[in-house]
Amino acid sequence: MKTCWEVLGIEYTHDADAIRQAYLALLPSFHPESDPQGFKALRQAYESALQEAKKPAAPVVALDANTQQVNDMLAAFHDLLACDERRFQPAAWQRFIQQINMLSIKQVERLRWSLYAIAQEAWPVSYTCLRLLAERLGWERQDGGEEIDNETLDNFLHSLRRGDLFDYSRLLALPAEVQNQTIAFYAALEGSFFNHPSFFSHFINQHGVTIVPDDLNFQRRLLRWYSSLQWGIPELIPVAKAWREDEPDNTSPQYYEYAQRVYCGEGDSLLPGLCALWKQEPSTQMDNLLLQWCRQNRPDDYPLVVLAVERHEQRDSEGEELAYFHGTSARTRLLWAEALHSGILSPLSRCFVTRVLQNKFPEIDKQYCSHPRWPLYQVAELLVRQKTLATKHYLPLVERQMANDLCPFEALIIGALMPSGAEISSSDEADAEGNDELDSASSNAKPFNVFSVIKVIFYIFLVAGALSRILHLFG
Repeated sequence: MKTCWEVLGIEYTHDADAIRQAYLALLPSFHPESDPQGFKALRQAYESALQEAKKPAAPVVALDANTQQVNDMLAAFHDLLACDERRFQPAAWQRFIQQINMLSIKQVERLRWSLYAIAQEAWPVSYTCLRLLAERLGWERQDGGEEIDNETLDNFLHSLRRGDLFDYSRLLALPAEVQNQTIAFYAALEGSFFNHPSFFSHFINQHGVTIVPDDLNFQRRLLRWYSSLQWGIPELIPVAKAWREDEPDNTSPQYYEYAQRVYCGEGDSLLPGLCALWKQEPSTQMDNLLLQWCRQNRPDDYPLVVLAVERHEQRDSEGEELAYFHGTSARTRLLWAEALHSGILSPLSRCFVTRVLQNKFPEIDKQYCSHPRWPLYQVAELLVRQKTLATKHYLPLVERQMANDLCPFEALIIGALMPSGAEISSSDEADAEGNDELDSASSNAKPFNVFSVIKVIFYIFLVAGALSRILHLFG
């Protein structure tokens, strides 16, 4: 592919009038109707040349024995930046650096900061490619003297270290204008994501055709961007899974995978892994994912899950649970209020939230006693009211906790409502199957806790009931 200067038939110049004259001289030879492709190429070369003319002129080195070679290298650098075929190819930059290696030390020193001045004004440019030149010329040493502003240089070097958003060489098959527009669009997205988050959704939601580069690192960047907006993109789920396989010790890919699955509306199939990840990797982001899934799939349980999240957060730096009062945190109250006004709650959960937020403390209406979540909300209400709970309140939770069909989500809620140390362990389930092992199990039992009291009372009721029936038979 010819450069814009070759199409116009002139040497590289910053003279806009010379560029315009060359364009007008060739225009009759490329009529839009008889030769539309030739006219399009001529017009594109003309516009590209005018853009190049606006860039700062290459510094002219004072005349001496080395002047011609140094100026030739400056011109070659301009050509590299202007060439649509080579500007994003690391191999082309390596060839340019090899030309620098052929110069004397004195010539290289005279080129160092002149090349920086050109590069600092160039756009679009591949920072990944430009970093190769920066390393060869040692710009990091920042020894350019008073003529170089060190703050500007620091910002420029930071951009080089950060690299490109994606592999720009993947755009080389496209017209130069499309390449520039694509790079400008994603650069604006990147800048707004970190510096102006309020504008980010506006940029990414613009209508029109957008080129999505087939670049692994860029796809991961898209994964972070869309997840931050809570937008579900099914095509990004395989990206997260592949990232997770490539970096098994990195927790970020797993979070982004579950985030996209939640935002894409996945149901109960997501639940076991989501609950396990929430327990293993506690964070505000995981709390939000769990709550989002609950709002979408089990809104009846939402107020109870908010309590579970609250309890999960009340831990010290070593993970030990702190003493706290259920339902008193500002975040919990705010989440309840939002759910109440959103209209997603069932009558039972709405009744619970309304009574809590309006400081009305009568018991939940008995009309809800047949609801499967009635025992849970009854315990939750007493906990929020800071009342002492009786054994009868905990027994349905204990029985449900031992059920074979207990799902991870329900176990999470029950665990948040039960006192510390009252969760069912495998040894407790074995004891419940028969009391002939009680003596041997007691030798390995855990320290006395609330569940032990509940279990003993439960067995007393069973034995008393059995004796009553026997006496009735022989009476």
